[in-house]
Amino acid sequence: MDTTLQDTLFFFDRHQAVYPLYECFQEKLLARFPESRIKVQKSQISYCNRHHYACVSFLKVKKKSELPEDRTLIWFCRECGTHCLRESQAFVRDTREHTTLRFYAEQSGEDITARIIVPKSVKGKKVMGDVYEVNFRDLAFKVAQDSISPAMTRMAFADGFEQEVPFHKSLRQAELLVQEHGKITSLHVIPVDKEALADLLKQQKYRLERLPEAASEEKLPSLPVADYRKYEVIKQDHPDTLVCFAQHDYFELYGDDAKKAAPLLSAKLLDKKIRGQPPLPVTGFKQELWVAASKKLWKAGHDVLLIKDGEVFKDLKAADFIPVGAELHIDGILSRVEKVDFQAGRVALANIEQRDHPVPYSESLDYVRSCVEDAGLTIYEAPRKQRKEATRSSVRDKLKTVRKEAAAQTRSPVKAKGKEREL
Repeated sequence: MDTTLQDTLFFFDRHQAVYPLYECFQEKLLARFPESRIKVQKSQISYCNRHHYACVSFLKVKKKSELPEDRTLIWFCRECGTHCLRESQAFVRDTREHTTLRFYAEQSGEDITARIIVPKSVKGKKVMGDVYEVNFRDLAFKVAQDSISPAMTRMAFADGFEQEVPFHKSLRQAELLVQEHGKITSLHVIPVDKEALADLLKQQKYRLERLPEAASEEKLPSLPVADYRKYEVIKQDHPDTLVCFAQHDYFELYGDDAKKAAPLLSAKLLDKKIRGQPPLPVTGFKQELWVAASKKLWKAGHDVLLIKDGEVFKDLKAADFIPVGAELHIDGILSRVEKVDFQAGRVALANIEQRDHPVPYSESLDYVRSCVEDAGLTIYEAPRKQRKEATRSSVRDKLKTVRKEAAAQTRSPVKAKGKEREL
C-alpha cells in the first residue's frame, strides 16, 4: 500500500465518517491540479504545487451538548485555492478561521464561491447532509460585525495531553508544550461569552433553513431572432473563438462554445429558445464579472471575444496570455518562453543568462502568467518584431536570394600553382 494512503487512513482514523467527503474533495482537487504534492501530517493534510495552496484539518469532535454547531463548515473556493473552515471558530475574533475569511473578502478582488456544509450522517461511502449556497462577502460582513472576543485556547497534543491557556498566551505556551508532548493534534478557541456564541450560531442556522429553495428548472428569456442573426455573422468571422454575446446583463455563449466554456466557468449548461429553431445550449456569466470569467477562458488557451451592443468590448488572444518568444525575469533569471501547454498547465522555458548555452526548464502556467503581468507590455514587443520579420519576405527578396545561391554554385575555377599545376 502507498505510504501516503497509509498516512491518510491513519489521519482519518478518528474521523472515518468524513473520509468519503474527503475522497470526493481530493478527487476534484487533483483533477484540477494534477501535479500537486500531498503531505500528510498529524495535524493536517497539505496540498502544494509550487506553493502551499490548500489543507485539510480536523479538531477533536465535541459532544453536541458541549459544542452543538461545531460540525458546520464554511467552504469557499478561490481562483487558485480552496478553504474549509469551522463556522463556530469563524465567529470568534482573531482566530485563524476568522482572519482567513475576512482577508479574502476585504483584501481580495477574486470572484469567490461559498457554501455552508452541515454533515448529518454517513450511508456507505456517502456523507449525507445539507449544503447551502451563500454570498461570500455578505457572510464575511456578518462575521466581522457579530464576532465575539476570544478567552481561552484548548489544545490537545500527540501524547494525549490537553490544556487550556489564555488566548493571548497560546502561541508561546504552545511552543513550550510541543517540546514536551509532541505536535498539536487539535486546537479550539473558547469565546468570552459561550452563550452568546451559541445564540449567534442558532441564528445562523435559522437563516440557512429559511433560504428559498432553488428552482427545479431555470427558464431563460428567449433570444430574439435579430440578435441571433448578428451573433451568427460574428461567429462566422471568428469560428475558432469563444464568442461571448451580451444579453440581459449577461455575457452568453452558445452551441459548442457553451459546451467548452461551462466546465471552465463552473457554470450550468442550459437551453436557449430561438423562435423557429431548436433550443440552443447556452452558458454565461454576469457582465460585471467579465474580468474574472473571461480570464478563466483565456487561461485555458482559448481566443475570447466579448461583444456588447453589437461592438467588440474585449478581444483576448490566446497567444497573448503568455507570448512565445518573450524574454522575462523569473525568480531573477532571464528566461525565454519556448512553448505553452495549456492542457497540462505548463510552460517550457529556457534559461538564457548564457545565450550561447540556453538551459531548458519548465514552470506552471499560473506562475509564468504572474511574471508576465509583473513585466508589463514591454515583453510583447520582441515576439511581435519576430513575427513581422518572418512575414516580410517579398517576391523581389526571394529573387535576390535565388540569384545569390546560383552565383555561389557557379564560381570561376581557381588556377593551380606549383606542384598542383604539374599534377
